[in-house]
Amino acid sequence: MKRSIVKTAKTKDEAIKEALKEINKSIDEVEIDVLEEESTGFLGLIGQKDAVVKVSYQEDINEGIDSLIKEIEEDTKKDLEKEFDVKKISEEIQEENREDIEESKSLEPKLEDEKESLDLEVKNEEDKEDEVSLYYKAKDLLEKILIDMHFEDVKVIGNLEDNIIKLEAKIDPKDTGIVIGKGGKTLDAIETVIRKIIKARSNKVKLNIDINNYKKRRDEKIIMLADQACKKVLKTRKSWNLKYMNSYERRLAHEQISKYDKLDSHSEGVEPKRFVVVDYK
Repeated sequence: MKRSIVKTAKTKDEAIKEALKEINKSIDEVEIDVLEEESTGFLGLIGQKDAVVKVSYQEDINEGIDSLIKEIEEDTKKDLEKEFDVKKISEEIQEENREDIEESKSLEPKLEDEKESLDLEVKNEEDKEDEVSLYYKAKDLLEKILIDMHFEDVKVIGNLEDNIIKLEAKIDPKDTGIVIGKGGKTLDAIETVIRKIIKARSNKVKLNIDINNYKKRRDEKIIMLADQACKKVLKTRKSWNLKYMNSYERRLAHEQISKYDKLDSHSEGVEPKRFVVVDYK
């Protein structure tokens, strides 16, 4: 993704040199715009002006993601510190619990059972609200990451099914390949970033992110390949190897193959060159 930095110095050469040093790039890797030329002024005393330059460069996608992680985590930390006084809340909860315990000692067992039942209902409701909160946080994070990566027409939709956060991002179709990355690596990295951040507060939810239906199309392709292999094995009664797949794709293939009564499947090889074998029973 493209980023820019503006530098001011006595001369444009000095400003460019400072910018290149800060971003660790060579002059051949950047675009330079001189916003203001330097001026020595009248007799070198009146009307002196420093030079101002704008240096633009392409940031490596992995470097961009790393910087986004730091920015998002720092913003999240600041927001939480503003919203909550964790120490004070913890002390208040402990004090309330002590009072509840003392009071409960004088109650009949029946009342104690009712209290435990009520506490369980409240806890379940709190967990449900927490999952909803995590869903919206993940949704906002995905939108922020894509916008900060300078993709256009970003729209994020989704839903929460049980404890699974499902998000679908829509961007300009021409940018699909960039945000997905080779073999889906960039998409996986974005998903890992968001999963890491929301798990800092809860590990009770799962996250699934898709962009422009990439995963849906990939799943359909895996199922199609598995079906084709199954038909070949049924016809020849000889084992057939599928292409190298990651763990998720292999699981999908195994599930599809299991629908054939006369066939079985297993995995062979070592990551990342691990594949599914279709066998005739």
